[in-house]
Amino acid sequence: LTIETLCECIRKLNESTRCAALPLGGDEGDLTTNQVCTWQSGYPVRTAFSKGFPEYDPYLYDTNRLLQSGEVDALVWISSYAPDSIPPEVNIPTIVLGHPRMKFNQPPDVFIPVGIPGIDHSGHIYRADNVVALPLTSLRKSSWPTAAKVIGEIADRL
Repeated sequence: LTIETLCECIRKLNESTRCAALPLGGDEGDLTTNQVCTWQSGYPVRTAFSKGFPEYDPYLYDTNRLLQSGEVDALVWISSYAPDSIPPEVNIPTIVLGHPRMKFNQPPDVFIPVGIPGIDHSGHIYRADNVVALPLTSLRKSSWPTAAKVIGEIADRL
């Protein structure tokens, strides 16, 4: 119904002006994540890099399967778009780089608030057709770091 209403609104607007709708990609930037992984490694998400080269296996590297089977030592959850995208409740160490207003059912061991792409800092997102990357610009001044900056600082300390 939402899409139908949007299409009717656009049709009506086009009677007096030019108007179009542009579908943005996926939930929480998952299309963008998949695109970046593919362009950098040649493989989509569910790819391991532990052997020094990309190894793609959609079953073996399925997050839910790995968590349920107990094959993981820790969970790193990155979600900066929405405060309600919280990690699953697990009995392993959990680190969250997330939206500053996240509320957790099970508090993580470490929570690092990060800025929201396109609001607190620049970035990009892919359209739903997976063809075009759209630039995101910062809309406000923010002290929240980007997830990339936090990950880089962690990597520098390892």
